[in-house]
Amino acid sequence: MDELTIAYTMNRRLLIVEDHDSLRLLMSAFFSKSFDVITAKNGLEAMTWLSKGIIPDLILTDARMPELNGMQFLSNLRCSGLYRHIPVVVVSGQPSEEEDRAFRQLGARDVVCKPFNPVKLREQIKQLVRLPEHAPPGGQPMA
Repeated sequence: MDELTIAYTMNRRLLIVEDHDSLRLLMSAFFSKSFDVITAKNGLEAMTWLSKGIIPDLILTDARMPELNGMQFLSNLRCSGLYRHIPVVVVSGQPSEEEDRAFRQLGARDVVCKPFNPVKLREQIKQLVRLPEHAPPGGQPMA
């Protein structure tokens, strides 16, 4: 990892919300090489963790989970003054066009299909955490 990458990722916090234990552990192990990783098994657990006041630089969430699915979780984030600025990337098995559009309308920066290339996803996440904190969805800084 070069110094520039270290400067952008050091102490950057990534919240991974995934209900499948094996995938959550695999993603955590992979992304922990570049980020401080926190994991939650569903949207409700993630909201509980966020309510403790620790704000991640980016959230990577599954679309389909029990208790509070990705759509509900993202909707809750966007209704909050504290969390609405956090970039979110949604990971989904086979998102329909309508589902993809709905996630993006709620402010998801991207919707990624499973299976995904973890190296490409890590680079995409690194780019997103480099954006100004309050950049709107789509990655364009606010004027």
